[in-house]
Amino acid sequence: MSRRTTITLAAAAVIATALTITGCSAGSGTTTAGGAAAGAATSAPAAPKAPGLNTPVTVGSFEYTATGSKDAGTTVGTAPLSQTAQGTFIEVDLTVKNVGNSAATFLSNYVKLVDGSGKTFDADPTATLYASPDQSAWIAAINPGNNLTGPILFDVPAGTKAVSIEVSDNAFSAGKTIDLG
Repeated sequence: MSRRTTITLAAAAVIATALTITGCSAGSGTTTAGGAAAGAATSAPAAPKAPGLNTPVTVGSFEYTATGSKDAGTTVGTAPLSQTAQGTFIEVDLTVKNVGNSAATFLSNYVKLVDGSGKTFDADPTATLYASPDQSAWIAAINPGNNLTGPILFDVPAGTKAVSIEVSDNAFSAGKTIDLG
C-alpha cells in the first residue's frame, strides 16, 4: 500500500470517528414544508407534571408537603429581631416529615425557589427564623415519624413570580420539584 493511500485511509477513519462521536448526523433529517422533520411526530409528549400543593413528595429521609405560598412583604419579624429584604420575601409554607429510620437534620437550604424564567433562589435562614420565632424551621433535627411545619422565606426581586420549589435531602442531590401554582 502506498503512503498516499495509507494517509487517505487514516484521514477517512478520523473523520468517520469524529462524526460518530459528535453525532453530526443527528440533526440532518429531512424537513417538510412546515419545518418539522420528516417522519417525526408533530408534538413531543408532555413531560410528567410535578406534584403540587398538599401532595407529599419524598426525597431520601424527608417527605415534603408544600401547603401554600405568598408574598410576605419587605420586612419580617418584630424589632429588634427583624429582617428587611433586598427585594421582597416570598413565603412557602412547608411540612417536612422524617420518613427514615433515624434522626435527620433538615436545613432550609434544602429548599430552593424557582421563578417563571427558571431562576433559582436560596432560602433566607434569618428571615425564616424571624418569621416563625417559635420554631427553628431553618435548621432542625427531626426524629423518625416526627415533622416540622413552618414557613421558609426567600429574598427575591420585587415582582418575582414563584412557580415551584426544588426540595432535596442534602446539599448535593438534585432533588424533586413541587409546583406552587
